[in-house]
Amino acid sequence: MKAVIVAAERQHKEVYNIVNHIKRLDGTEVLVIPAIDETEEYPARNNYAFYQAGQIMKGEAFFWLEPDSTPLCAGWLDRIEAEYAVCCKQFMLSSDRNPPFDIVGGIGVYGPRTFEIIPKDIDGDLRGQGWDMWMLRNAFNLIHKSPLIQHSYGKYDSSGNAAPHRFPQESGMIRKDAVIFHRDKYQDLINNKS
Repeated sequence: MKAVIVAAERQHKEVYNIVNHIKRLDGTEVLVIPAIDETEEYPARNNYAFYQAGQIMKGEAFFWLEPDSTPLCAGWLDRIEAEYAVCCKQFMLSSDRNPPFDIVGGIGVYGPRTFEIIPKDIDGDLRGQGWDMWMLRNAFNLIHKSPLIQHSYGKYDSSGNAAPHRFPQESGMIRKDAVIFHRDKYQDLINNKS
């Protein structure tokens, strides 16, 4: 299974920070896909980047990375691949949910049929949402939820605004069974590694 990330120009530094971190961690090579036809609109730009990866990886399972996702230990991808191999589902995402604002994170395993299952454009009542929210509504029965992938956008206030996690201050919140953490907005888990 390949680890895949799309490199947008505005995130070039962060993408290569994570790619280099992974290489140092255990030698895993990451397929870096240059972003094309970008739009500045969120989440359309993210959806299109994901669509690019799905198109390139058509017929193969892959692990979708983002610049704010950080593998935590050597062998992280092997452990994820082993669980995915026995889960009998097309997709494998985090088992974490932090409602009402943080429902799903997109990093995870996407199976060989990703390109044909997930649409390029998200329309209808999910217009303005990411492909991951589309999956929860339209492909829930194809998703395996795993504690190996830890997901939390941050600490939410009552209005739904998230203060990003900071490390090492919040390192205690990372579960011992997690092999990758998302969302490390400032890449503290990489930058504060000794």
